[in-house]
Amino acid sequence: MERKRKEMEKAKSGLRLAMEELCLCSPGDVEEKQEQVQPRSSTMDLLSVSKQLLHVLDEIGPTLLVLRQDIQQNIQRLQDLHERDSSKYVSLTAIVTEEVEQETAKKTKSCTRAIIWLSRSISFSKYLLERLLKAPELSLREIVEEAYASTLKPWHGWISSAAYKLSGSNEARPRKRSSHSAADG
Repeated sequence: MERKRKEMEKAKSGLRLAMEELCLCSPGDVEEKQEQVQPRSSTMDLLSVSKQLLHVLDEIGPTLLVLRQDIQQNIQRLQDLHERDSSKYVSLTAIVTEEVEQETAKKTKSCTRAIIWLSRSISFSKYLLERLLKAPELSLREIVEEAYASTLKPWHGWISSAAYKLSGSNEARPRKRSSHSAADG
């Protein structure tokens, strides 16, 4: 019993570190952020946060494999476009504007959709991590279902919702990592 409790504490520590890595601004940056009128829309910032999110999902384990695969595909789509012309696609706004003008923004494989789904995935993960830290008495399955219902379900059709429910059906806990945390990469 004592060993299991210590393993859970280690897993929580790893999740806390990973969550800190996902934060887009530190507490000292709040005043600076309030002074800025325009939000940043850097392609590289979104890619960086999304890649860190993959490390967090790896830390949690196979329970969220479907989400992880979706995030990886969206990262790849956005990264491929950015690599074609990094100066042209330095901002997310430039990508979306071009796709809207070309009338490709609504297509399934568009970078605009990738940006939207990466943003939604980050919101889901933020909610999930906050609940893991604030409600340790709940099972991971309960927290995943709550996070999904609050953030992603409104945007999914019934097939995606059913697949997501099935992916969370395995009761799992954050797995223990060896000598480093998810934040270490």
